[in-house]
Amino acid sequence: MKKINVSIIIPCYGVEKYLNRCLCSIVNQTLKNIEIILVDDGSLDKVPSMCDDWEKKDSRIKVIHKENGGLGFARNSGLEIASGDFIAFVDSDDYVELDMYEKLYNEAVKENADVVFCGFKNETKKGKWQERKEVVQNEVLANNKDIQNFMLDMVACAPYVPVERKYQMSVWHSIYKRSVIVDNKIRFYSEREIVSEDIPFQIDFLKKCNKLVYIPQAFYYYCLNAKSLTATYKTEKFEGFKRLRSLLLTKLENTEGGSDRVNRLFIGYVRSDLFNLLNSNRTDSDSILKNIMNDDIWDTIKIQYDASYLSMYPRIIYKLIVLRKTFLLKMIISFISVMKKVKLHND
Repeated sequence: MKKINVSIIIPCYGVEKYLNRCLCSIVNQTLKNIEIILVDDGSLDKVPSMCDDWEKKDSRIKVIHKENGGLGFARNSGLEIASGDFIAFVDSDDYVELDMYEKLYNEAVKENADVVFCGFKNETKKGKWQERKEVVQNEVLANNKDIQNFMLDMVACAPYVPVERKYQMSVWHSIYKRSVIVDNKIRFYSEREIVSEDIPFQIDFLKKCNKLVYIPQAFYYYCLNAKSLTATYKTEKFEGFKRLRSLLLTKLENTEGGSDRVNRLFIGYVRSDLFNLLNSNRTDSDSILKNIMNDDIWDTIKIQYDASYLSMYPRIIYKLIVLRKTFLLKMIISFISVMKKVKLHND
């Protein structure tokens, strides 16, 4: 049997509209020695039969049918049978450039790297793309301190840095050496428990990583999908943010500056969630907002994380939350939301 260079794990749920587009970009990769693992996460549409049809078309495709358990556990199911030298993850409502995995794999081999990241493109509105190049030239990190700093900047930036995060935390714009994952028993947590399944995986991997490469070329297309996990407001998210914060504080307990990064991540997640809540037209939004603002966790965080660490608007929103100024917070969020809509329309 030919050696498999990259195993590409693709969880599939409720994506019959997008799955063929995604898989056309995968099966036509210029890197031919790939393994494509489709994980049907108990999808209720045509996805299960579509996966089976694709398996018949291409011998490199393997299909797993499982009960619905969420994205993180679907990826874990793929990891259990993956056999490639490297692992990649693709969201089934996205797609990639045809030479993505050839470029990433060749870079990994050339540099003897454990992980290679690349740039990506965000769909800001239908048919309009914004390219994200987080580096301007190839960056190679082989020093433990440099990799640790990269990891922290993926969680959140240090105090007083204006941007929230320097590097995208998602696992879909990278390939990972499988031996590092296997040897250290690295797996995903459930996003249903901690909201963000990617960042704990990144932390666990980067802690064991000896060499990291980031290339600027944008190969991944992160597409708008109104029905995606991130597009709807869920009342249980706040508790998930709290559990994520607790987990990350444990993982970064002995890492200098770790708690500041985790608290900034938590504050940013809640801030974004409040925008989603107050723009959702939910009739119970006021009661949800009050429950969030009255939670005891803010008494802890306001001691640990100074408002002056943040830039103007995030600082104002954070201060209004810890001061429990509900009416003013709603006014500020409404104003900022209107300004964002005007800017998006003008763009």
